[in-house]
Amino acid sequence: MIKSANSNYISIMRRLYITFSVLLAAFALAGCYHKHSTVYETDEYGVVTRINPSEKSVYLVFTAHFSTNDNGAFENFDGIVPVLDTLASRGVKGSFFPTGNCFRVERYKEPIQRIIDEGHYLSAHSNHHLLLCSYANRDSSLVTADSIRTDIKGMEAELRQFGLTKEQFNWMIPPYEYYNQFSADVLRELGYNLANPTEGLETSMDWMGPESPDYCSAQNLVENIWKYDNEHTLSGVILLIHAMNYPDRTDADRTYLHLGEIIDGIRAGGYDFKTFADIPKQ
Repeated sequence: MIKSANSNYISIMRRLYITFSVLLAAFALAGCYHKHSTVYETDEYGVVTRINPSEKSVYLVFTAHFSTNDNGAFENFDGIVPVLDTLASRGVKGSFFPTGNCFRVERYKEPIQRIIDEGHYLSAHSNHHLLLCSYANRDSSLVTADSIRTDIKGMEAELRQFGLTKEQFNWMIPPYEYYNQFSADVLRELGYNLANPTEGLETSMDWMGPESPDYCSAQNLVENIWKYDNEHTLSGVILLIHAMNYPDRTDADRTYLHLGEIIDGIRAGGYDFKTFADIPKQ
């Protein structure tokens, strides 16, 4: 009887140990999943507008296009070197999304290589900066699915010339930061995660000249960042700045030339900086 009781006791304890081990492993896995999972805020089209909003990190994003009809007079990538120099001086990494047109301009090839060599994230902003849908009626598409596919194929060819693989440039900011459900779905079918600037941050308006009714000076655009932080939070925001020299704005009125001030102010608020390369693969 004593031997039987001991056997039963050992058997029960063994089962309890196994159960406890399984539960412990489950909790550990749950903890790992939580640690490495990514939380997104999205707009009505499912495009990401904020990343891990509980973390005090800011995603600096730089887009650019080169307008071939005026040899880059209006849209260009001429802000790229000052932007890279400022990021290097502050020890900050950013995410760059130039169009395929920029890759084909000889004077930008060395700075684009710098983006890669200095550890920034590099993807693209389409190939030819197609306007995907009408401003008058967003549901009205201006391009076909085949046109989008052809454009993206050309964009990918430029990125691959710099030795990048699709896995390295699988995030994309749609051209003009403007799209509808149709175009967003086509881009996702092509294997892209889509992101757009966080609503309420106005730095992406840095292309408008003083003659525009919606013009806002670079200094006011910078002040908008601090106002947004006071009223909401900069945690997880996607902050877009154009790395372009628009002809209707003076050098003092170019937001990217205020980048050092922006970085210092964001850091003073207790935030750090991340790029799209820091987002774990899902």
